[in-house]
Amino acid sequence: IHSMLRPLQSLDTYNDDYYHWSFVDRKSRNLLLLGGAGPDLDGSGLAQPNPVWKEVKVMAKERETKFRSAVETRAKEFAQEKQSLGRMVKTNVNRPKALLNVPVMATVEDDDNESGEGGDNVSSDKDYVLEQRRNRVQLWKARVSIDKGYSAFLSLTELRRLIQANASQPQLVNELMGDVRSNVDLMHASLGVIVRVNPDGSREMIIDEARLSSTLSLPKGRILCARVIEGGILPHQSACEILPMAWHAIASKAPASAADDGEDRLLRALTGLVLTVQPSVDPSILCRCLDATISIGEDLSNITQSRTRMELLHSILSNGKSKCAQDSDLDGVWKEKETAFMQVLASQQK
Repeated sequence: IHSMLRPLQSLDTYNDDYYHWSFVDRKSRNLLLLGGAGPDLDGSGLAQPNPVWKEVKVMAKERETKFRSAVETRAKEFAQEKQSLGRMVKTNVNRPKALLNVPVMATVEDDDNESGEGGDNVSSDKDYVLEQRRNRVQLWKARVSIDKGYSAFLSLTELRRLIQANASQPQLVNELMGDVRSNVDLMHASLGVIVRVNPDGSREMIIDEARLSSTLSLPKGRILCARVIEGGILPHQSACEILPMAWHAIASKAPASAADDGEDRLLRALTGLVLTVQPSVDPSILCRCLDATISIGEDLSNITQSRTRMELLHSILSNGKSKCAQDSDLDGVWKEKETAFMQVLASQQK
């Protein structure tokens, strides 16, 4: 009975039933768009719970740790008493199983084959092993960075709901802003955004193209970038600074064959960012997007083979032309870049 009642005695309902409440929230928002009812979907009158404060999370974690410790101790004592062959500990969702630690086989070098053809083979084998090792390191760096970004994304989503629920209490909101800033910094680091403060107090954003390309090279990273832009979690200025680099990283590679790799969702999120009227994308950033398109070269087949890529390119061209026409400093610059792009497009048609 105690095991059946434990899920009903949660101190943090929002996190413990996160996927259920996310489904309820998405379904209620879709119904509102269609003119239907609000969050009361099943007639039970149950609204989505608000996130809890840090102190309650600490208490919930301590209670869960104490419970698991008691269960493991009881299982161990039972195994020793009954002299069983082993025991299976219940899986902990907060600590997933580690991957198999497979050792890398060392290349055995023969001193007799260091010269001539044998030496060349050994050298090529060593180069291959080193290249594979570098690729694995880069892959795991990208995975770790993406995981940190997802943790920051979920924390910011929770903090936003918590701030909205306590909007009438400025003191509590100010206490939460420190957590908001730290999680935004983690999100920036995951997407390669570096924020520097100049001596005059102004802030400057620099995009680490290598880090951003590494994140966007994996489907999970592309979906993360799309979700933070769609939900307004990533600051608008940061999203605008990412736009040219992200467009170049995507357009410079051939479209993926899989339909669920996250690329289309990211492209639609970037297209929505370009088409948004308020807040809008600065015209200078659209000029940089056009520069990124021209830098790809004369072969634009990577763009023309994808409908979503063409939609983003069309939004950049149409919005960039209209916005730069209103700025005397950028009007001539845009026309020069547009002429260069038309020359690339003409050579593509030939």
